[in-house]
Amino acid sequence: MGTLSVLSVVSGVVPTQLAQAQPSTTDLEQYKNIAVQIEQQRMQDYAEVKRLMGGTVPENVCQRGDIPPKVREICDRFEKNSRDIIQANGMSIPKFNEITRYCQQSPKPRECPR
Repeated sequence: MGTLSVLSVVSGVVPTQLAQAQPSTTDLEQYKNIAVQIEQQRMQDYAEVKRLMGGTVPENVCQRGDIPPKVREICDRFEKNSRDIIQANGMSIPKFNEITRYCQQSPKPRECPR
């Protein structure tokens, strides 16, 4: 199944790091709230992309160069809206990325959103 992903939105500006310091409880709560808002936007945009693409969405659709212009518009809108959600909730893009990387560790830290 294809995805619209927060990582495809904000990961291009952040290098991968192996170890991450544990974020504060406040930062994690803020991150969870932001993640819920972005996921709601992602679901809406994904449904629209799925409809435009006849029911099949390629993996990492927003990173592909061969998508229809209308789908590109949706991907660009998702990126902008995600950045706006992050910043409107008082978190910087680098901080959001830092917590995202922290929560992607294996095993996933228990305090991270599931």
